Amino acid sequence: MLKQFADLTLEADGRYAEDYELRFLEDYLSSQDIRLSAYIKIRDSATEIVEAVRIGKQKRNAEFEDFYGTCKRDLIDLVRYCAAALLFDDMERLRTNMLLWFQTIARSFNFENDNNDTYEVLLGVIPQFLTPEETKLALPIFELNCAVLV
Repeated sequence: MLKQFADLTLEADGRYAEDYELRFLEDYLSSQDIRLSAYIKIRDSATEIVEAVRIGKQKRNAEFEDFYGTCKRDLIDLVRYCAAALLFDDMERLRTNMLLWFQTIARSFNFENDNNDTYEVLLGVIPQFLTPEETKLALPIFELNCAVLV
């Protein structure tokens, strides 16, 4: 949404914005309460979310515990960035500011397969902390992680 505001500011410079140009604002405002609620739940449950992913990963791969320190730090950052993208409805900023950077690191250390496993577990964990309405808005953001990082 922030990028859309910035784009609209440039495009409508010196004139009134057209109705179709303002539609994104109506869409955002209609989902604002759900976004804020989901953001707060993710923020307040971040430790539990990361722990649930750790447990899920541990069940899939007993050797995972050896790598958990690095993975935990990255996962905490990822959840935080996803929550912000959810709040501001700005998946493009998430993709360009966090995911492409992290993709470079993942490829250089050759842990794309581990990412796939992690994000599958994460996609199963997130709905446990949110209402169905919140999950509907949040999952596409977390699914973007899978699309970019795997």
